[in-house]
Amino acid sequence: MCFRPADASGGGHKCPECGKTIQMMGGIVLKNCPFCKCDLTPYINGDKPVPGAPAAPGAPKAPGAPGAPAAPGAPKPPTA
Repeated sequence: MCFRPADASGGGHKCPECGKTIQMMGGIVLKNCPFCKCDLTPYINGDKPVPGAPAAPGAPKAPGAPGAPAAPGAPKPPTA
């Protein structure tokens, strides 16, 4: 019988440099890819964007100040 931790059955993550699947085991944070030995800390800290990942949405634009109400039109001259 083989013991396997519950979180080991997940699909894992892909290396941003070589694209190979990295299996995460028991809360251990990898600093380097086991295949291409690239440094993963800039990707973990968010200093470097992960290629192929959707970009984070930007902050919503602030609403503008409301405009002044329109002035009423000038009255028409009287007719004879």
